[in-house]
Amino acid sequence: MTDRELTSQLQDLGLTKYQSETYIAAVHAGEAQPTDLVDISGVPQGRIYDVIDDLAEMGLIEVRSHGQGKLITAPSPETVLEDLKHRRIDDISQRIDAVSRRLEAMYQETDAETEGYVTMVGRQETALRHIRQAIETAECWLTVSVPVEIYQEIADEVTAAVDRGVTVRLLLSGTQDPPDLSFPDGLPVRFRAMADTFVAADRAYGIYASDHPRKESRSYLITQEATLVLLLQDYTETIWTASAQVQDGVSLPRCYLDPRRVLIDYQDTIDAGETLVATVAGHRTDIQREGTWTGHIVDYELRGPVNTNYHVAPPTIASLTLATEEGEITVGGWRATVEDIAATTIQLTRQS
Repeated sequence: MTDRELTSQLQDLGLTKYQSETYIAAVHAGEAQPTDLVDISGVPQGRIYDVIDDLAEMGLIEVRSHGQGKLITAPSPETVLEDLKHRRIDDISQRIDAVSRRLEAMYQETDAETEGYVTMVGRQETALRHIRQAIETAECWLTVSVPVEIYQEIADEVTAAVDRGVTVRLLLSGTQDPPDLSFPDGLPVRFRAMADTFVAADRAYGIYASDHPRKESRSYLITQEATLVLLLQDYTETIWTASAQVQDGVSLPRCYLDPRRVLIDYQDTIDAGETLVATVAGHRTDIQREGTWTGHIVDYELRGPVNTNYHVAPPTIASLTLATEEGEITVGGWRATVEDIAATTIQLTRQS
């Protein structure tokens, strides 16, 4: 490698042109006076002393007093450059941490203003970051439809969501046959060879990408608009119902976003007379007072303009009737106006 190439590479490491040329000259000389370094490096006489001071501060050279002035020596480059590397890494790390703290504070201040946003991203790494964030923020209901290769990257986050009590449904795709993988207990898993990528966490966070066979790359829609996230949740009912079961995980307790999904899973159980207990978080539709209500499910209503499969088609009305200590109340979805309670979440358990 030529001195010119070395100079260029040292500049890439953060040294100036004069610093690089002087340092290479010092290594060539082994031991030299400033005037010798001027002759070897070509650095101007008026700049050499400042450059020597800079290199000494970096630890790349050593300067000793000599009867005729300063004497410069260059220790082993491998040793001093390794030390420089660690100092630079520590310095960059501290700077990144400081910038990160300032930006995070700014982000927290503006986070409320960005709720409901919709954007598109093209990089899978960016989409994967949003997928992880969606999974980590889920509190009640999480639907994940991803290729097997992506699931293997987010398996820990999915397991953590199951462990903290989130109702998770996992749909895998991207291979000809169901993958030979182990899954957390209680996690319902289904499979189909091809499926769109979508992740929907509660009503808060949605990611979607179409699995178009003629496209080599994907664009990912990212949204925190509640209506769009719920559209994703509804879309999954159709895909989920028509996919092969890998692992059955429908067991209690479970958290639901609305009565419809409760009835999809437990309508037959309720019809059979088994007592189920629902704890509903939401607000009263008459006075808009938020609260929590607990009671036994004693009745329900599930209907639409035509008799159909409500796994794949949303009903006009889906409501539960609970027998609570305050008397019977009716519970509808989060936008309910006719029922007594508009539900944000419904925790379902069996009678103890």
